[in-house]
Amino acid sequence: MSAKTFVALRVDCDAQTAFDHFTNDIDLWWKAGPRNRLIGNRPGIMQFGEKDGIRTLQEVDKRHPDFVVEAGKVTKWEPGARLSFEWRWPMADANEPVTIVDIRFSGLGNYTRITLEHLGLEKLSAAHPARNGLNDNRFKPMMTHYWQAHLVSLRNRIKQLSASESPA
Repeated sequence: MSAKTFVALRVDCDAQTAFDHFTNDIDLWWKAGPRNRLIGNRPGIMQFGEKDGIRTLQEVDKRHPDFVVEAGKVTKWEPGARLSFEWRWPMADANEPVTIVDIRFSGLGNYTRITLEHLGLEKLSAAHPARNGLNDNRFKPMMTHYWQAHLVSLRNRIKQLSASESPA
C-alpha cells in the first residue's frame, strides 16, 4: 500500500518567486517548535546548505553553528519549477529508509500552484518515531496535515511580503 501524501495550494506570485521564497526564506516561514524543527527546542536556522557540491536541507544551531542536522540531500533543484529532497527524521534509526519530498511550482497567470508529495512513507517501520504508533490509515493524514501547515505558512509569508510591497 502506498502511503504518500499530497498537498496542493495556490500562491499569488509567479513560479520563480514562489520557488525563491520556498528556498531562500525557508527559515522565515517553516513552522517552529520541536515537532517541526530538525534540532528540536534548540534555536536553529532552517536552510538549504551546500557542502562539497552537495546541497542539503538542514537546520543549524544559532548558538553553535558547527551543530548541523540534515533532513537529507537535494535530489532536484530546478528553480521556478521543481524541488526534491530526501527526508530523514533526525530521531529515527539510521537503518530506516529515506523518504522523498517532491515539490512542483506551476505558474498559472498571476499565481502559482504548488504541489507537494511526500513519497515512500509506507517503507517506514511500524516502530519509526514519526509514526507515533499509527498505522498507514492514520499516519498518512497526519503527514498530510504536517505538510499542509507548512505550505499554508509559506503562502501567508508570500501574502505578507506582497502586502508590504503594495502602495498604500
